[in-house]
Amino acid sequence: MSCGGIECPAWCECVDERCVPSPVRLNAMRFRTRDGRWLHAPGGAWRLSADTTSSPGPFHTFYVSAPPTFAASVLTACGPAWEVSGNVVRVDPRVVAHPKEHTQHYIWGGTNCDVWVSPYPLSVPGHRGAEEEYTVRVVRADGSAEEPTSGDDVLLVAAAGTYFRVRGPAEQWAGTVTADGTAAGDDTVFRLVVNEVRPGDGWRPGKVVCMSCAPVTGLVRHHVTGEPVAGAHVVAGSTGFEAVTDEHGRFTLTNGATTCVPAGTHTLTTTHGTHLPDTRPITVEPEVPLDLVIDLRRNCAPVTGLVRDFSSGEPLAGAVVVAVGSGFRAVTDEGGRFTLARGASTCVPQGTYTLTADHDTHQQNRTEFTVEPEAAVDLEIDLTCTPVSGVVRYVTGDPVAGVKVFLMDAAGQKVRRPGGGPFIEATTRADGTWTLWCVPHGPTGLTWFFWTAGANKVSEFVPPVGVSGVELVTGCVEVSGTVTDAVTGNPVAGATVTLTGTAVASTTTDVTGAYRFACAPLDSGGRVTVSASRTGYLDAEATVAARAPVTVVDLQMVPDPPIRTEPVVIALAWGNAPADLDAHLSGPDTNNGRFHLSYASMTPPPVDYVALDVDAKQGFGPELVTITPVVADFVPGHYRYWVHDFSGGTFENSAAVVTVTQGATQLGQYTVAAAVGAQSEPIWQVADVSITAAGQATVVPLQKLRAGDANTRL
Repeated sequence: MSCGGIECPAWCECVDERCVPSPVRLNAMRFRTRDGRWLHAPGGAWRLSADTTSSPGPFHTFYVSAPPTFAASVLTACGPAWEVSGNVVRVDPRVVAHPKEHTQHYIWGGTNCDVWVSPYPLSVPGHRGAEEEYTVRVVRADGSAEEPTSGDDVLLVAAAGTYFRVRGPAEQWAGTVTADGTAAGDDTVFRLVVNEVRPGDGWRPGKVVCMSCAPVTGLVRHHVTGEPVAGAHVVAGSTGFEAVTDEHGRFTLTNGATTCVPAGTHTLTTTHGTHLPDTRPITVEPEVPLDLVIDLRRNCAPVTGLVRDFSSGEPLAGAVVVAVGSGFRAVTDEGGRFTLARGASTCVPQGTYTLTADHDTHQQNRTEFTVEPEAAVDLEIDLTCTPVSGVVRYVTGDPVAGVKVFLMDAAGQKVRRPGGGPFIEATTRADGTWTLWCVPHGPTGLTWFFWTAGANKVSEFVPPVGVSGVELVTGCVEVSGTVTDAVTGNPVAGATVTLTGTAVASTTTDVTGAYRFACAPLDSGGRVTVSASRTGYLDAEATVAARAPVTVVDLQMVPDPPIRTEPVVIALAWGNAPADLDAHLSGPDTNNGRFHLSYASMTPPPVDYVALDVDAKQGFGPELVTITPVVADFVPGHYRYWVHDFSGGTFENSAAVVTVTQGATQLGQYTVAAAVGAQSEPIWQVADVSITAAGQATVVPLQKLRAGDANTRL
């Protein structure tokens, strides 16, 4: 029948003078085993069996129709031309003798009840229950009463209530089907595929092609780097279809509101302001979407580089790099790397430029570079630190060796390196001279203060090129005292005592806990700070005002908390369903990463200090995860514990419970019923366990249900 001047192909019909796919009328089924075989009737008849073909045909397809003498639905095999063959799926009966009436009863399903595909009539003529021979109920394998749909796992139920089963390789008639199945399993569960079948036309295709056009989309990118090109203009010859690429380089050809480009061969032209044009033929097939990748060549090039410290070679983050007069600039990242950019563009036009590199702690560098089309430029720029130098003298004029000089702000606070690094400091040489390197100076210079213990602060303006000749005058006092145990009051012998913030060598307490420094430098406030450390104790520190001639600083040290050696055990237990719940644990490893312990990595475990005892697959558990904090390479930190429903069912009514213990102490117990979220979600995120280097464990419950699978890592 003509439709708008054309004949609609198979599976299409004419609607408003336009060929469109006809409505699907489901009338046929296929059944696939879990190992990928299809149920089929060889030649359209004979025994029902499982076939390993990857291309099922008419003999793997069954019409859903009614038999001649009763209304119950049956499965009818397809003929070679996809016609209704008249051969139906039936079950052999088994005979059961009645013990009192001396008669025989027929039961369709059970031992020796083979499944055949054969024509009517019945195998037991005239028997009232004979229609049961052809009755096959298709039910969902999960036990749901809902009508099965395509893609569901189903059971094929014989009249006796038993299931169709594919015989195994060790059985007689291996691969054929019998009706003696009693439980859902790999040999009784089939994946249902429902579709429309028409004689002559066969199995309806997943995509029905009715129109003679198709959408054309694509990606415009740089031919070397693969970076998307935004703003490119794409035109398909004289068709009227065109597009402009978005920020991701993507486009869809349109003509007004139409996105269906006529079938045929067209000339596609792509242009962009910073790239060479591209022209190519494209062929559009009917209803076959065409997605293109168009590689353009630039008439410019990217400019990248590395800014580093001249002396150490270490990368410098935060350096400002500018191609003078071009508008292209960049700021180096943590690795000292940069890419020049102007707005969203990173392609610098060809030409010769002057490049300046400035950093808050270094002197400016100026260099020239040249850009050629499509020739990437990568620069290495070394910056010299901004220095401040001077000398420290006693009030007598003699040089002071071995003392620390600090950079300080206007509030009297010592200045650290960027990012909370160490203090900016230097130790005087034998002649009392010192140099602070990489002193921050801002864009044009800053005023800083310089100080050493026992001296007044001295202010100086520091420009980017640095400053010299800063002179500090200082003195010192004697410091002594006693270090004792804060709990027992007993002296602590062998403690290391340090004058914090100075270059004076540390000393050690004697058997009475006593120590002494003959000459301790003072801070800007006329104070001294003394700290003590010893194995088995927490560090102690005190700052006191200096007193002449001797400043006494006594310290009390608190013993370290006890170390726990018992392992942390996380136990998962549940009921008989779902059959397979799996315990998962992640935590810090020795490579600054995180391991993942599960059934898939239990032998051997990913690290020495964790273990999973068993992978229980038949319900109940328990599955025990053990964390042992006394193993030599144990890494303290945060450990995350979750449970995955491997069976693919639901946590509801599972009675799953997780108990966390350390030694005889129960740290927590959590049930899935109390978790927040849908019980049908496959992941139960139970709790985080924090374990210190001393083996102290703390549990933080999470109790959340979420999406995921067996490979999810938390």
